[in-house]
Amino acid sequence: MTLRSLPKSWIMKLRAPLTLMSESQNLRDAKPSVTYEEWRDQFTLDRLRLLYFLGLIVNPFFIIIDVFLHRDHLYTLLIIRVILEVGVLVSFFGLRQQISFFRPHALLAFGILFPNVCLAQMTVELGGFTSTYYSGLSLVFLAAGVIIPVSWKSHLIGQLTSLLYYLGVNIFRGQGVINLADVSLNLTILIWMCIAILVSVFLYERLHRAEFEARIKLLELDRLKSEFFANVSHELRTPLTLTLGAFKALKGISLDSKVQELVQLGLRNGSRLLFLINELLDLAKFDSGKSKLEKQPVDLTAIVRGVAANFQSFKDRRIHFRGLTGPVPLEGDASQLKKVVYNLLSNAFKFSDREEGQVWIKLSQQDDEIQLEFEDNGIGIPTEQLHRIFDRFTQVEGSATRRYEGTGIGLALVKEIVTLHGGRIQVESKAGEGSTFTISLPRGSARLEDLGTADEEDDTISELFPAQATSIPTEEIPTESLPKDQPRVLVVDDNSDLRTYLARMLKPHYSVTCSRDGQEALELAQSVTPDLILTDVMMPRMSGHDLLKAVRNDERLAKIPVVFLTARAGTEARVESLEAGADDYIPKPFDESEVLARVANLIRSRNQERQLIELQKEKLSRFLPPHVAELVLSDAEGDFLKGHRQQVTVLFVDLRGFTALSESADPEDVIAVLREYQAEMGRLITEYEGTLEKFSGDSIMVFLNDPQPVPNHQERATRMAVAMVKSIQDLHDHWRKRGYELGAGIGIATGYATLGLIGFENRNDYAAIGPVTNLAARLCAEAQHGQILVPEKFFESVSGYFIAQPVGEFQLKGFRNPISVHNITGIKG
Repeated sequence: MTLRSLPKSWIMKLRAPLTLMSESQNLRDAKPSVTYEEWRDQFTLDRLRLLYFLGLIVNPFFIIIDVFLHRDHLYTLLIIRVILEVGVLVSFFGLRQQISFFRPHALLAFGILFPNVCLAQMTVELGGFTSTYYSGLSLVFLAAGVIIPVSWKSHLIGQLTSLLYYLGVNIFRGQGVINLADVSLNLTILIWMCIAILVSVFLYERLHRAEFEARIKLLELDRLKSEFFANVSHELRTPLTLTLGAFKALKGISLDSKVQELVQLGLRNGSRLLFLINELLDLAKFDSGKSKLEKQPVDLTAIVRGVAANFQSFKDRRIHFRGLTGPVPLEGDASQLKKVVYNLLSNAFKFSDREEGQVWIKLSQQDDEIQLEFEDNGIGIPTEQLHRIFDRFTQVEGSATRRYEGTGIGLALVKEIVTLHGGRIQVESKAGEGSTFTISLPRGSARLEDLGTADEEDDTISELFPAQATSIPTEEIPTESLPKDQPRVLVVDDNSDLRTYLARMLKPHYSVTCSRDGQEALELAQSVTPDLILTDVMMPRMSGHDLLKAVRNDERLAKIPVVFLTARAGTEARVESLEAGADDYIPKPFDESEVLARVANLIRSRNQERQLIELQKEKLSRFLPPHVAELVLSDAEGDFLKGHRQQVTVLFVDLRGFTALSESADPEDVIAVLREYQAEMGRLITEYEGTLEKFSGDSIMVFLNDPQPVPNHQERATRMAVAMVKSIQDLHDHWRKRGYELGAGIGIATGYATLGLIGFENRNDYAAIGPVTNLAARLCAEAQHGQILVPEKFFESVSGYFIAQPVGEFQLKGFRNPISVHNITGIKG
């Protein structure tokens, strides 16, 4: 990590106080081994030179004023000012030549005292305490305090000595009667001026010291982080080298075409990873100051053409050379220069049209300098972004919908290498028309006869850089004979290698459609309606989050599972994605079996949901009274269905152990269990004239006395619950033989609820809403297998027909007071 990679808020906090010293040897130049005292001494000497330089300019100006105002004393004043000018001149050149026999603090005190002694002598000549030249002392005090805001003790010594000399010389050498009013006024102004300056210097020095210490700590932290990063990067290279070696060994073995394609895919992306690690290592070396050039005579033409060949892998010629026909000697580091050429070409093609992008490389020579121009016809760079394109980790596009991949390292590294060679780099660009990067490099002492063979330079090109594709071949996903009703998966990613890899992974099990960005994926989804969307997050034109939002807002697509497959790892990214509405989140790198398992589970779950919905529609008339079923299915909108209040008895029944079953059993077995359970419950609901609100997985809500009146609905509901317990016990024994441990709990409550038809034009439910439904649901949640939990008041209304045991008082969620609960255990008589 470097200072350039720090958040902008940190940098602004650091820069604000440091600007106070921007005109001098900044704290930013301080080395970790330099102490504050050493820095302060150097700072004092530098500023003393500036103070004396200003004195050399200001003193002659006041000679002109003396000519106009004090001609009678001009000779004496001129002698004093000549002495002052000579003394300042000697001091200035002594500091310039670093000739000094005293410590910087003593020189600072002398720098205040010497001009003020001369000024005090002038006041004696011009009337003593009545002379206005005493203000010159204030000017010296102020200039020293502003220009050299360190070492308040040195300022105090210089000020105190100056004041005593001014007072003494005017008392003992003055003529006439001394006016105490003049003395007190002058001294009061001078003393308060000194106090203000001393306080200011003291506060400034505290700030300087704090910022110096913070800067030293930050530099040390930066050094440790760079060292740590370099060590980790080196460790990464070992397993990566072995991985690439294994791929290369496989490449040399005669394998079928599919395996060869996978080996080539691994080689290509492994080389890319190694290249990125090497770039980061180079930056770490630059930060630590350990990066050194291994200069030797090289042929710049051979370097440029060798690297460019890596970009000419297709039949179309897209790189054009000018002035690169013969050898061009240059003293430089060949491997580093190759990185410069590679990054500039990579950058040019990345931001150019895939088919029409062209690059022109022009070389021009001068006596001591060589210029290389890289011109492209790409998208160009906005004028307001030109000043920051060489900053590290900076990209013109930084949002989730950026169109171009990259780390923001390449151009920063180019500038570092060119600067290390003693050269410079410039850029000219216009948005929409292309960019031109110009590199100027010193030729050095290289001569033609010093050059080796070009072939020696070209041998390492493929080792240094990953192969580049200057055009994108059409993706061809292998097709197998799959059933027509095979689930369809839409794969969305802007990386062609990853799309191909995912397609090959999914193709044996699903029908796969691929898309390069979110916008294209949305159009495909609207036309083919996939069963699942597997998408990246950061993509051009439309990001994964925007695609998810568009899918959820489309009625036909809203229920399609969306899985994020992204390089953004960590809890924060996962939570952000799930809160946005994604059904799952898989970070890269991923395990192939995990992806297949998650995709399969989501598709199965969505199919089960669709099957349950279809089952509900098909069986609705069987679970409702015929006239109510007709009203609901006919989509009637009478007042009765729109909503009314009615006292009802609500029953909730829920399976125990179903969650564990759904996670461990095959989907077909889960569906079979649900069908057996729901069919039996539906039979009982119809028999006891209950109204089924809906099936929600293994949960069932039934209410009685609406829409069809049911006499003694509390008793009827309780008898239905007892019958349900017996039927579930029979199912329990049947399921146990198949290895499933399932039971059920029931909750019953009576009260007023609002009932009516809810939903939308394509789907309606006849629902009961009110505290009574909440109470029944809470009791159901508390019920163990075989229990029928009812409130005490409910049991009092049916106590003549049923046997119950008190369970105790429950503090149920959503209810302020505890509720006394009974468990119905049987029927009397």
